[in-house]
Amino acid sequence: MAFRLPLPEIRSVLRLAAPIALTQIGLVLYGTVDMIFVGRLGPAAIAAVGLGAVTYFTVLVTGMGIVMGIDSHSAKAFGAGKPELCGQLLIHTLVLALATALPLFFSMSLAGIGYRLIGVVPAVAESAIVYISILRWCVFPALCFIACRQFLQSMNITAPLIAAIVIGNLANAFFDAALIFGRFGAPKLGVPGSAIATVAANFVMLAVAGLGAYRALRRIDFRFRGWHPRLFWDVFSLGLPAGLQMLAEVLVFSLVTALVGRLGADTLAAHQLTLNLASFTFMVPMGLSHAAAARVGQAIGRGDARSAALLGRAATLLAVAFMAVMGVCFASMPGVFFGIFSAPPIVVSLGRPLLYCSAAFQVFDGSQAVLTGALRGLGETRKPFFLNLLGHWMIGLPVGAFLGFRRGWGATGLWIGLLTGLVVVAILLWLDWERRTAATESGPSPLSPPP
Repeated sequence: MAFRLPLPEIRSVLRLAAPIALTQIGLVLYGTVDMIFVGRLGPAAIAAVGLGAVTYFTVLVTGMGIVMGIDSHSAKAFGAGKPELCGQLLIHTLVLALATALPLFFSMSLAGIGYRLIGVVPAVAESAIVYISILRWCVFPALCFIACRQFLQSMNITAPLIAAIVIGNLANAFFDAALIFGRFGAPKLGVPGSAIATVAANFVMLAVAGLGAYRALRRIDFRFRGWHPRLFWDVFSLGLPAGLQMLAEVLVFSLVTALVGRLGADTLAAHQLTLNLASFTFMVPMGLSHAAAARVGQAIGRGDARSAALLGRAATLLAVAFMAVMGVCFASMPGVFFGIFSAPPIVVSLGRPLLYCSAAFQVFDGSQAVLTGALRGLGETRKPFFLNLLGHWMIGLPVGAFLGFRRGWGATGLWIGLLTGLVVVAILLWLDWERRTAATESGPSPLSPPP
């Protein structure tokens, strides 16, 4: 059968993905702006904030995945013409978000033990511990924001999310300037000031998104129908494997960050700036991933399995195209990208080969993210988890450790391991998606039943 470019599905995905991608980019801007301000304090401050932020995100990501269990259920309900069920799912997911946030908050107090076991430079570790002891308060507003975001996206509502990100980033930049350097009459706190700024901005972001969710509930004349354990369990049972999958992927990057920490502050700073750049571009396919989950879920809710298959393929093609362009940009202009952070020459020199590795895995990183979202739209979260374990932990990490330490390639060897893992995961997810959707090319049989 000849390949057909799914233009209508591409337009459908883009209409939802564009504002979501802007939202995702806005989320990464928190870290980018923090790095720009903290970068003026030197490589040690960059390394500490980078290590603390990676540790926080590693813990947070499991909760994010759990809360994102609302995705498929709410999108299918909306596609089936049941907005009232979307509202019920939101209330149950907000409770799940708070219940999940509490243990994650306390687990972050163990960061210092992990740094000592891995052998992070003591001066960097000490500053990172102070940073994360403040930053961990973000976990409560962050997970509640995710719940509101997934609810709004599933109903094709994105304006409140863009407003939340814009206002949140303005607040973050203001508090960074005030608290890191002691401007506008505020105390000069340095690295801890950056953490306080991020916490304040997260609460601002939640307030705006929460208002948008409240207005959406009023538009559908929502009435809470009481607690339903089955709804709570449906979100949790779909979200837990998604959270574990995200943890499996992010933990590899976090472990590599910790291992790079053994190579000195300059190398860790170069690694962290490269990772920040890669995370920035990754937010576009992440936006496409959320859009794919919503669009695929809505199509399944309508009973249109053929459209679901084409929508997942369209989102993947968009991610591949965007990330291919970014890979070329990274490979051809490394000095320009590192110049954004005013990084010292030694950090730029150490980071250049790492950015080349990042350029090589852009397409694979983007495609695996979108395919994971599309599969989540079908209600499948277990298979991506196991494929991530195989690709990252059984193949990518051993390759990186061998090249980095046994062959003496240092941080570059570890990044080649990351590249290897992403290639394997992307290929396996694509094969799984094609296998699941192949039947729809010749018939209308559903991929997944509606809720």
